[in-house]
Amino acid sequence: MEGHTYLRTHDLSAEHMLIDLGEVVTELHGTSGAQDRAAVTLVKQAGMSIVLTHLHKGGVLREHGAPGPASVQVLDGQVRFQIGDESVEAGAGRLVAFDGGVRHSVEALEDATLLLTITGGA
Repeated sequence: MEGHTYLRTHDLSAEHMLIDLGEVVTELHGTSGAQDRAAVTLVKQAGMSIVLTHLHKGGVLREHGAPGPASVQVLDGQVRFQIGDESVEAGAGRLVAFDGGVRHSVEALEDATLLLTITGGA
């Protein structure tokens, strides 16, 4: 499985936005097919992005750092974060928060859906 798919981006154009995560997760699972991951940016506004990502077992988000503080909430599945020399496993219901610039990678130990909140970028 190689590559990834991105769906749509929603620009916040009102005071609020209500998104049915269950519906988006179902749609996201249907798009990943033979690729190792699929993602949709749910909200992108004023330096904040909220991204829903699905990784197939063995899928990897290579080492990177966010421009500002970020969090990753595991909605389903099991993943391993590599943060420097430390390895952290997290399953459904767990949330990992990072300071801006902290280098990390993520590996799906089983199919997993993640909700990323990233701040500090344009």
